[in-house]
Amino acid sequence: MNTNEKMLVWFIRFTAVMFLCAAPAVVMPTEWKRAIAEFSGVTLPDSPLVEYLTRSMSALYATMGASYWFMSCDIRRYLPLLRFSVPVMAAFDVTIIILDLMIPMPASWIAGEAFSIILWTLALWWLVRRASSTPTEPEA
Repeated sequence: MNTNEKMLVWFIRFTAVMFLCAAPAVVMPTEWKRAIAEFSGVTLPDSPLVEYLTRSMSALYATMGASYWFMSCDIRRYLPLLRFSVPVMAAFDVTIIILDLMIPMPASWIAGEAFSIILWTLALWWLVRRASSTPTEPEA
């Protein structure tokens, strides 16, 4: 594995760990989720739909984390999938930012989220591009 592939592996593993951090929120007490929301400057309404959405989104993030970790174990094999995910994530970024503005979320939330997801997508694009353009070395 070359240096560019190793950098991509560590980036994907870091992403996996970050996404897996959402797993506890699947079963987290509602009062804790409300306290976290209030700390973030938003109110978490008392509604079965909101409860379902917060828990299912956390489960989705945890599932994505497990998938990213799996892909990091064979980066050459999953490089086409990672390459495909760059424009998908760019479309996701635009969608999330538009939703944040339409809802509207607090300005600090919008700025923090926009900065982090755009930075992450640019880093993924750069690392995938470098790994894709580097000749592969035979496995030892």
